[in-house]
Amino acid sequence: MATEKELEWWKTCIIYQLYPRSFCDSNGDGIGDLKGVTSKLDYLEYLKVGAIWFNPFFPSPMKDFGYDVSEYCDIDPIFGSLDDFDDLVTQAHKRGLKIIVDLVANHTSDQHPWFQKSCLRQPPYDDYYIWRDGKRDEEGKPVPPNNWLSVFGGTAWRWHEGRGQYYYTAFIPEQPDLNYRNHLVVQEMNKVVRFWLERGVDGLRVDAVEQLFEAEHLQDEPRSHQPGVPPFQFEYLQHIYTRGQPEIGDLVRGWKAIMDEVERKDGQPRFMVVETYDLPETRNRFYDYGSNPFNHDMVDELKAPLSGTSIRALIQKEYDNLPEHGWPTFVIGNHDRERVSSKFGEQYSDALNMLLLTLRGTPCTYYGEELAMGSIEVTFEQTQDPWGRNYGSERYREFSRDPCRSPMQWDSSKHAGFTTGSSPWLPVHPDHTMRNVKTQRDSPQQTPVQLYSALASLRQRPAFQRGRLLFSLTDHNVLSYVRELPVSSPTTHHHDHHQQNKGADAEKKVDGDRGEEEEDEKERYLVVLNFGPQSSKNDYSGSPVNCGKGVVVAATCGAVMGGGSGGGGGDGCGAVVKGLEMSLQELELASGDGIVFKLV
Repeated sequence: MATEKELEWWKTCIIYQLYPRSFCDSNGDGIGDLKGVTSKLDYLEYLKVGAIWFNPFFPSPMKDFGYDVSEYCDIDPIFGSLDDFDDLVTQAHKRGLKIIVDLVANHTSDQHPWFQKSCLRQPPYDDYYIWRDGKRDEEGKPVPPNNWLSVFGGTAWRWHEGRGQYYYTAFIPEQPDLNYRNHLVVQEMNKVVRFWLERGVDGLRVDAVEQLFEAEHLQDEPRSHQPGVPPFQFEYLQHIYTRGQPEIGDLVRGWKAIMDEVERKDGQPRFMVVETYDLPETRNRFYDYGSNPFNHDMVDELKAPLSGTSIRALIQKEYDNLPEHGWPTFVIGNHDRERVSSKFGEQYSDALNMLLLTLRGTPCTYYGEELAMGSIEVTFEQTQDPWGRNYGSERYREFSRDPCRSPMQWDSSKHAGFTTGSSPWLPVHPDHTMRNVKTQRDSPQQTPVQLYSALASLRQRPAFQRGRLLFSLTDHNVLSYVRELPVSSPTTHHHDHHQQNKGADAEKKVDGDRGEEEEDEKERYLVVLNFGPQSSKNDYSGSPVNCGKGVVVAATCGAVMGGGSGGGGGDGCGAVVKGLEMSLQELELASGDGIVFKLV
């Protein structure tokens, strides 16, 4: 276990979310694979990320691209083999990279042997899933037992003719939900957890954790009364019986106990993070279960147009509600939502990365966001995502996740260097000829990927690792805050939940552990970000900065080149260079730009 002054590895690193199908194809079949990932580990080392989170690579019919698992303890041949995985883990660990894998525990594929045997009522598998008799209509035909809806739309109950019963599925029909009220199912998933941990995996990301249990009474769920939502759509109901059930806690605690057991054997700390989109007061219960909840507030609640005040409110909500033993895990984009660059505007990509990598907490970056990759256009005929297909040609764009899953852009060649094959599984973004890893790394001028790597290095400084965060001047355009190690007594290690924010420049303290070196303890940084639609000129020298000058240690590309929006001209602060000492009293910043200062 880490000492008070030694943070656990997941508190010191950046988590890089990697969608295996889309990262790098090593054999020319148009689908990314594990050998492809291994071949790009040097790039991840360049980015200075500390952990790779893999979306599923298990054997699967791919009805939901790996989230319909037909075998938990193997690798799907399209991604490689267990030997390939072992080699990847070995090579990653040599570079100091941790490995996090998805635990798709809520459901299996309908092709999983457990489900096939359950359909036949074969003991002991007959009760591995949630089977119910249902009701009968006026003609005596079977109808679902209640009104529960699938996340992807339509009834959550599927009729199985052979068994003569309905089975429950929270997502697509080919993903039957497991029955964790059966202790044998709990034991099966415990074996899966132990298998991957003993194979060298450093952490688990638990998929769909809020759906692990459903109420036994099968009562109808009440209407949500959201305007404009049709009865077919998931949001039509309040999901009080199919999400967030109290039994989830003991199941997650059981997985954490296995992680602790394996840690005692090999001395390697393990990390568990869970997928939840709930509010802080709800998601924070997972800390008590031995896991960390993802903070998806900036994924779902943050809307365009951006503003300094809206972003500060979401961050402050996290810190205000964080329990004593909590540690934030921030996310801005992922495999289920529109690309950050497309959602908010390309000109804000650098600033959002600067925000993510300088907050107190663990940042999680979705592959390609370091390049400011955008979402692709996909026709309905090209759509592969079942969520999009379910809504037909008129509404598929609202729900399809294909646009954010396009192949990684490695170079300017055909198919962006992702594959040597004739066609990738999804189209490559047409801007790959200019926006790609090689072009950005080789550029003599600063690029998004160069800035990302520099920010990742800066994040290793004690003030960003263990320091507190004090909000400074914030308005419609600007968000600013100080990162520093507290110089008061060690009793300030807790979160100051009682600090009142009485103005745009009021202080919000989030305390961290004290540094060990005197020089490090004196380091103080100011982060200034303009998320508004226009340039701003402000005085940042007041409290909590209390300093008139700062030395530039990092700046967005627009600020470096002398005008916002990626250096395309404008009325920004002029060309900013690393090491430049600047006055904080009349600091001008263009829309979409940001600067990190070391205070002097």
